[in-house]
Amino acid sequence: MLAVPVFASANWTQPTPEELKMTTDPAAPGAAAVFLSLDVMANDRFEENIVYARIKILSQKGVEQFSDITIPYEARNEGIRGVEARTIHSDGTIVSFTGKPFQKELVKAGGMRLMEKAFSMPDVQVGSILEYRYTLSYQGVNPPKWYLQQPVFVHHAHYHYLPSEGAQFLATNNLPPGVQVVNQHSMGWDVVLDNILPQVEEDDAPPLRSLGYYVLFYYAFGEDVHTPEQYWQQAGLAWSTDVDGYMAVGKLRGVVSGMVAPGDTDEQKLRKIYAAVMTLENTNFTREHSDAENKADKLKTAKAIDIWNAKRGDAEEITLLFVGMARAAGLKAYAMKVTDRDKNMFLLGETDWHQLDDAIAIVNVGGKEKYFDPGERYCEFGELAWKHAWTTGVRQVEKGPAQIAMTPAPNFNDTKTVRHAELTVDAEGQAQGTVRIAMTGAAALKWRQEALQADAQQTEKDFSDEVRGALPSGMTVTMKGFTALTDSTQPLEAKLEVSGPVGTKTGKRLLLPGTFFEAQSKARYSSATRENPVYLHYSYSVQDQVSIHMPADAKVELLPKSQVIPFLPYARFAGTYGVDGATYEYGRAEEVGGIVYDTKQYAALRNFFQSMNTQDQAQLVLTVAQPAAGAGGSAKSE
Repeated sequence: MLAVPVFASANWTQPTPEELKMTTDPAAPGAAAVFLSLDVMANDRFEENIVYARIKILSQKGVEQFSDITIPYEARNEGIRGVEARTIHSDGTIVSFTGKPFQKELVKAGGMRLMEKAFSMPDVQVGSILEYRYTLSYQGVNPPKWYLQQPVFVHHAHYHYLPSEGAQFLATNNLPPGVQVVNQHSMGWDVVLDNILPQVEEDDAPPLRSLGYYVLFYYAFGEDVHTPEQYWQQAGLAWSTDVDGYMAVGKLRGVVSGMVAPGDTDEQKLRKIYAAVMTLENTNFTREHSDAENKADKLKTAKAIDIWNAKRGDAEEITLLFVGMARAAGLKAYAMKVTDRDKNMFLLGETDWHQLDDAIAIVNVGGKEKYFDPGERYCEFGELAWKHAWTTGVRQVEKGPAQIAMTPAPNFNDTKTVRHAELTVDAEGQAQGTVRIAMTGAAALKWRQEALQADAQQTEKDFSDEVRGALPSGMTVTMKGFTALTDSTQPLEAKLEVSGPVGTKTGKRLLLPGTFFEAQSKARYSSATRENPVYLHYSYSVQDQVSIHMPADAKVELLPKSQVIPFLPYARFAGTYGVDGATYEYGRAEEVGGIVYDTKQYAALRNFFQSMNTQDQAQLVLTVAQPAAGAGGSAKSE
């Protein structure tokens, strides 16, 4: 009862003199800003969530971080209203928000329309207290999911949930020691927390929401749903039944029979089917067509055969079509819904089907199950996009209800980059030559999909810019084009021409980078400490073979020392350097097999990358003859 006026009252909280005078916060040393308080009320009886926040700004970084407040919502059944805000300066002056919030569309796909409403806090300064409230209204049942940690320290937070009368629901949570979800019976549920540490943003961190403190409520629908496991089993069964009906395998047999031959092996059949569905327009990578366009094109999407006839569909429709066609070819094939691990990690206790973002396919090929990602345009046959590998979801099985399962982890050989360079360097350190870079797996998929969503010309520019950023400073990089940009059955290859300064002349010495492709690289993970696990997108292999034709009469004064740097069983580096006549040659191999490293492994992982970078920055030192008087010009590429 005591909590209700905080949410219901239109009055603001009067700041204390201590709050106004704060310039630093002993509870959060060095913080750019802190939440003085955060109150959230979820009220299912009135179908609304009310949020009320008070933030103290302690530095210019805090000004930049909180000057704009953004509120995401799902436009199908949610809306934002009642936005109020004010800024209180350290002298007590109050500036009220008098503008109107603006909104923009973030995502529109698969029947979902994710929007964002934003407003700018007025006249934010270092020392200001920001205060705002808003109401998120919704339709139907919407038990709250509270993720309790914020980007900055929170002094006090109060979460209150008033469920629908007579509703039966359950909750799961991950809370700090000593904090509990308190049942106030007819008055609802409360969680009160003090001194909540922020979630630290770090490079290569897992989706932070999945790691922090949370309280998740969910309704117990039916007598048989009392645990999260039971929810997923029942929801999975309903989904599996729906997708089986959608595939309508009988309607696909005619299509498939004209595509495969009677003597084909399972893999041959599947390769033909995979290649066929890859020719369809994937609207996740082009654009979603409006209902009016679909009607004008007489497009139906009731069954998988409709997607084949229309020659277009979204990622999930194409995946289910592939599964249906595999079944029509006589193969055991199953659909699986998975969490996109670029966004979240699957939480068993979060009983929300929307945790599962995408669909993939599982097919028994020659007695062994293999995973496929036909909805991920240009994904290679028999591979998963990195965001769908080593993630959790719900899959169909041959008999019985759908099951919670995990997809396979990526292998470092699946994503391979091979870089070749042949250069000629003159006595002044000017070089010119050719570069070839071949890519498979995630490395190739990145550029193929960029070209699909932008255009090939922009993709070539972006690729050459990325290469230029790693080469010796000042080099000119000219992209000569991609090979197999739209053919995922072949490695993606880029050819480039390079010219410009590659070394530094000091007297009779010419200093050249020992590793051409890593000349400007910096070691990953500069911080000596780590708050979060390291969570790489994918494992990978990078192999270099470089030949540099040295100036005439040059002599090697210092050669990088060949070295192997192991971080077994997770990673390995090897560099070999040598001279063959007038040519300097080096080979470099970087292999990283693990994608998740806990904080106890961080020091060893950091040492591996630091040691590798130190080796990459080693120099080749040449002694070169002084050019004769009047001589000039640069050596030309062979």
